[in-house]
Amino acid sequence: MLRALVLRLAALGLVLFAATPGVLPAQEVNAGRWENTLTLYGWAAAMSGTVGVRGVSANVDVPFSDILDNLKMGAMLNYVGRGDKFVTGLDVVYMKLGSDVATPRTGTTVAEIKLKQWLVEGDVGYRVTPWMDALIGVRVPVIEAEIVPDVMFPNVSTRSNSESWFAPLIGARAVLPVSKHLHVIARGDIGGFGIGGTNNTWQAAGYLNYGFGKGWSGTLGYRAISANYDTGTEGEDGYFKYDVTSYGGVLGVAFTF
Repeated sequence: MLRALVLRLAALGLVLFAATPGVLPAQEVNAGRWENTLTLYGWAAAMSGTVGVRGVSANVDVPFSDILDNLKMGAMLNYVGRGDKFVTGLDVVYMKLGSDVATPRTGTTVAEIKLKQWLVEGDVGYRVTPWMDALIGVRVPVIEAEIVPDVMFPNVSTRSNSESWFAPLIGARAVLPVSKHLHVIARGDIGGFGIGGTNNTWQAAGYLNYGFGKGWSGTLGYRAISANYDTGTEGEDGYFKYDVTSYGGVLGVAFTF
């Protein structure tokens, strides 16, 4: 039961407040001009799926409120570059989480789980039309987890594990002007393509982007992203599995120059 509780928290590590390069552009690109957009954003993500660490698997059903309870530090930054013909993007997420692990019957704390994770996504693309971008890129999650037992429970051993993988992707983004200041943005992609075994991912997102000052804009929307990855042999110590869909609202503020 302890391991199942630990896995539930480990699933928080791929919050993926993450992986949305190019979804927050502030303005249309002027012909012949390269525009850069930097965005600070948050994703109110819930998570569901299955996680397996070191031979043990558990179902995951984590509402956004539980993620906030265990978040120690978080930083999310997005960059988008758009030119007359080409586009590029980079998204970087860092999260540090920690929580006590307690027995379900008595609530007694038996260990502490510490989790650090980076999620990096980059892409490049071509403007097929003035409002449609074709994209290729890669997602790279890096997760490090450690279980530190309470001194009152010496039978609970310290355990740690770290994993990283990459998933190439292809996708498209549409930026549709509604008015001078308001744009509707949609993005979708698929990736992984079974490279290295089980390795699949997809994303679907929709946003409203509103410019409210010189170079400044805000974005409100909704995103879902799924990752399915495993390595090793199920039931053995080296086994790792992450098959989780994260979904929820997005809020961001951007500056374009």
